[in-house]
Amino acid sequence: MNIKNLDLQFLKSKTVVITGSSRGIGHSIAKKLLDLGNIVIGTSREIKSLDSLSRKFNRNFYPMELNLESSESVESLASLISNDFDKIDVLICNAGVLGDLNYIENYNYQTWCKTMTVNLNNQFLLIQKLLPFIQKSKKGSIIITSSSVGQKPRENWGAYSISKYAMEGVSSILSAELKDKNIIVNTVNPGGTATSMRRDAMPKEDSSKLPQPSDVLPIFLYLSSNEAHETGQSFNARDYIGLLNF
Repeated sequence: MNIKNLDLQFLKSKTVVITGSSRGIGHSIAKKLLDLGNIVIGTSREIKSLDSLSRKFNRNFYPMELNLESSESVESLASLISNDFDKIDVLICNAGVLGDLNYIENYNYQTWCKTMTVNLNNQFLLIQKLLPFIQKSKKGSIIITSSSVGQKPRENWGAYSISKYAMEGVSSILSAELKDKNIIVNTVNPGGTATSMRRDAMPKEDSSKLPQPSDVLPIFLYLSSNEAHETGQSFNARDYIGLLNF
């Protein structure tokens, strides 16, 4: 891997699906890929939250509603994509919820179920429904946004940690199943980043000392490119900060 030598001018004309595109890391990835000339299908629970991207990139940004609490919403998104697009080159599973930071013995069952539905069950369904379109790409990539508490489960993080840990397993298995189909599957742990979810998790933390969402883009851009052939791996985005000139 040599991210430093990645020519961003060759990272264009791809069709990319990014969940959670209205803010934070998803928004930053979407904006950069749109700047480079890719087609981006960006999702959010509230489609109006995507208006700023729609106004700026009215030719190559396609806003779509997706509520990952609902399997019907996942099915609807897949149907809309099938009507308008022949293939998907990159799927970035970025949307998720924090749930409750609590010990398992005290965890609310309804919160547990919601967190697992959004972060695991319907992530699986989304990948499954969009996989036929990714298989039509000459070079497909699935990128799953993970977490340090997904790579190494940690006490007090409850369903969030467990759901991310499970998605690490999904990535590992899926990468092996797709190894002969020119599709790579990897996870990326952004690390502590100045996002609203991080502020919810660590309200006393000084967010001014954290990397911004745009800082962690290099590994996401690399894994979206034709230069990436690594699969079944877990990457830490902080290891690649500053390696690409935007």
